[in-house]
Amino acid sequence: MTTNHGDYSPEAREAAHGKARAAGVFAEHAEHIVAALPDVPDGHVLVAVVDDGHEFAGTHHVAQTDIVERVPELEAGTGWAMVFTPGTDASEIRRRTDEMGTLARRRAEMITRILARRGPA
Repeated sequence: MTTNHGDYSPEAREAAHGKARAAGVFAEHAEHIVAALPDVPDGHVLVAVVDDGHEFAGTHHVAQTDIVERVPELEAGTGWAMVFTPGTDASEIRRRTDEMGTLARRRAEMITRILARRGPA
């Protein structure tokens, strides 16, 4: 899910909260993601997807040359995707998802502070 980094609206805050929740879903499925990596063909990556309902929506093999086009398609405009290369282990996935969640929560907190300073609309 793409969010304008200059957007400090309540919707942007909710999007950040959603991204933090999605990070947790990816972490919960780290072993599933790792189990799918050995089947990734040469020249491809594994893209794991969480849908807008915060459900794990599976993994997909994507050619490295198609990442820019395919990842937004897999996110379907409202979900989240993470890209993994063969050899990634569960601890690396959890480290990345922890970072993703932390950054998203910090963004939500920052937006909350900005909105509080702005006062009622």
